[in-house]
Amino acid sequence: MELLGWMEQWNMLPPTGGTVLCAVSGGRDSVCLLHYLHSIADDCGFAVAAAHYNHHMRPTAQRDEDFVRRLCRQLRVPFYTDGADVVAVAEKTGRGVEETGRELRYAFLQELADRIGAQRIATAHHMGDQAETVLLNLLRGTGPEGLAGIPPVRGRLIRPLLNTPRQEIELYLQRNGLQHVEDETNESMAFARNRLRRTVLPELEQINPALRQNIARTAAIVRGEDEYLNRLAGEYLPKEGTRLPCDSIRSAPSVLRPRIVRLLMARLETGKKDVSATHIEAVVRMAEECRGGMVSLPAGMVALCRDGQLLLTEQNAPADAVSLAEGQNCWGGWEITVRRVPCNAEKKENALYLRSDVSQMQADRWNSRDRLTLPDSRGARSVKRLLTERGIPPEQRAHIPCIRVEGKAAAVYAVGTDLEFVPAKTGEAAEIIICPIER
Repeated sequence: MELLGWMEQWNMLPPTGGTVLCAVSGGRDSVCLLHYLHSIADDCGFAVAAAHYNHHMRPTAQRDEDFVRRLCRQLRVPFYTDGADVVAVAEKTGRGVEETGRELRYAFLQELADRIGAQRIATAHHMGDQAETVLLNLLRGTGPEGLAGIPPVRGRLIRPLLNTPRQEIELYLQRNGLQHVEDETNESMAFARNRLRRTVLPELEQINPALRQNIARTAAIVRGEDEYLNRLAGEYLPKEGTRLPCDSIRSAPSVLRPRIVRLLMARLETGKKDVSATHIEAVVRMAEECRGGMVSLPAGMVALCRDGQLLLTEQNAPADAVSLAEGQNCWGGWEITVRRVPCNAEKKENALYLRSDVSQMQADRWNSRDRLTLPDSRGARSVKRLLTERGIPPEQRAHIPCIRVEGKAAAVYAVGTDLEFVPAKTGEAAEIIICPIER
């Protein structure tokens, strides 16, 4: 198995002296990828680290984590792990288990890469995964973006195996005497991807044995054309922001108009996730008519048409930052009461506690760059991930108050206080009681 040509073609190799963080579940594909990256690391001048996320969804989940830990010890590869009760988080948020697990897993990989200074994050998606993804997208109803499938590179995420058939992976494992673990859920026909893999694809391969290779080739063609059309559509967008003159959309060829709106939506904090073709069509039609109006979008976002301008924004945007003084304060839809209390006083469920010597406290919205290191945690985590783990639905997260001290995120409601600002066990603490304002 030779991946270097493919990796160089897509600029997957980190700079000399850099690090590739490899996501390793313990299955055959990720074991193959970790071993291969380790085998070329010295010659190519980079280091490899491994990350395992434990979803706690199966009785054998700990077995998988222990297996990856042993493998990394044998290869002398740094090993990092984290996890959450994904099923419990999914139930709290009302989202699917697979979607929740993916969000938590990728948040972990991104944060870990930041912490260890990894320039690349490698996942073990292969040619079979590409074929399954394209077909699933087609079944759901999709445009060029869905038919383009999994990109080889997205930011610092790389997929070195994406052009490699499963048979080559299995042969690599045999030749190198590598063991792996099996995820029992891969056998469950409750998941659409498993049904496709185990029943539909084998039937289609009776018609054309080169099915997976052909789908991967088609996805690559569509991806190139999709990127070109995105560049054309991007010429109608402002350099930044989510406001656009309706005339910009009306002046574009009709085939590009939905794409312009979709690219504009991608700039939202929530992204364009869960946005359907119906949403896109409604926004395009509103901009074309340019008569004013509003279209509700997922995750509490809206598209507004006012005075010849199309604006994408939150329906109830969080308030701007306000300074907190002792006594009652208001921010957005929250009442925030600040007072001094003894450190050993009984803690309230709806309160945050900070050192009493802090100054310039503000209530503010949190952003994607904010991170907290909670007591007894394994390091800093993004506020978004912490809110997700606590079951806060996406449409509510943007309105959760963040307490800043001299501009730095010190505490977040429903999450906790950063280790730097945790009060001592004796003396006084700043108690910040946060309650929603009843309307």
